[in-house]
Amino acid sequence: MNTSGEVRAHFLRHGPDLLPPVLGTSVRVGVAEWDSSVVQMDLLGHSGAVRHLLCVSVASGEPRHVREALPRLRTLGSAKGVAAVLLAPHLGVAGIRICREAGLGYLDCCGNGYLRFNQVFVQIAGNRNRFTARKQVRTLFHDKATIPLRVLLKSPGQWMTTRQIAKDGGLSLGWVSQILQQMQTDGYVERKRGGGSRLVQPQRLLADWLKHYAFDSNEVYPFRMRDTDPAKLLQRLRTVDDEMSDRYALTLDAALHALHLGSPQRRLPFPVHVYLPELNEQPEHTLESWTNMLSLRPAGHDANCFLVKPTYRHGALFDAQVHGGLRAVSDLQLYMDMTHAPGVTKKATRSVSERLPFEIRH
Repeated sequence: MNTSGEVRAHFLRHGPDLLPPVLGTSVRVGVAEWDSSVVQMDLLGHSGAVRHLLCVSVASGEPRHVREALPRLRTLGSAKGVAAVLLAPHLGVAGIRICREAGLGYLDCCGNGYLRFNQVFVQIAGNRNRFTARKQVRTLFHDKATIPLRVLLKSPGQWMTTRQIAKDGGLSLGWVSQILQQMQTDGYVERKRGGGSRLVQPQRLLADWLKHYAFDSNEVYPFRMRDTDPAKLLQRLRTVDDEMSDRYALTLDAALHALHLGSPQRRLPFPVHVYLPELNEQPEHTLESWTNMLSLRPAGHDANCFLVKPTYRHGALFDAQVHGGLRAVSDLQLYMDMTHAPGVTKKATRSVSERLPFEIRH
């Protein structure tokens, strides 16, 4: 996590699971009506809300970020029936000490927390920091490495030169050669002198790929459309200027709708998921631009539009297709997204698999 917005989105999505059980109540999570940058968690009893937690998110648990949030947290916590809480990816010893000395609560994305109000005292500690920078293991199924796979899966069984694959994927010859060498070692392709390669086991390749990927691997930002009719939001996407029209792609229900692959499989109106690779580089600016353009407001449990930061920053939009003025991900990416996504029917997944250039055994 790199920004306070990502932390806020994480708690809007997972808040009830991360909040320690308090008084046996249930939890309602959303944004404050008067300030969309504040997460409001209502602890609910039999007669309604019994306590409001007003939460301010920070990009990191470093002491300087925690100290910068203190004045605002103190102001929020001064209201009756309210407890002010800091949200962070992970809080270390120094950050915890600052919160405790200031008399403020905290929750982090790793499941640690401290809350104290009325007769309630809750403290959870010891969950490790899951957001430390680690060197990512490079495999065939890592973001950029999947580009040659995507090129070959478009034409399984067809001989292609390394130069042709590099050109189609916008990659260097050296990089593609390394990927093809690994694919040959793993038995996915066969190669011949002169640089020709062809994919011989597309089904096994895709099955192995899906062991490393699911739609939940992406970071999702929840929002709510001003109008609950998704057709009106999609119409806005049809009219975006040329500069933005190739910087997004629909997936899941919205992509099915754009490609006319039957009625949406979950419900009407259906949720809209939009891939925005620029969230990997300029998250705050990208969110501001697209939420303004699409007239979205931050949401929690009532979200119906999701801006998606793809784990495949280079690959998610590869071979994206335009239909009826809307841009959707490739059939391959859509099939992978739908395979493990919750609530997706087998019928809907099969309708996408039938568009692939090789048979999928269900």
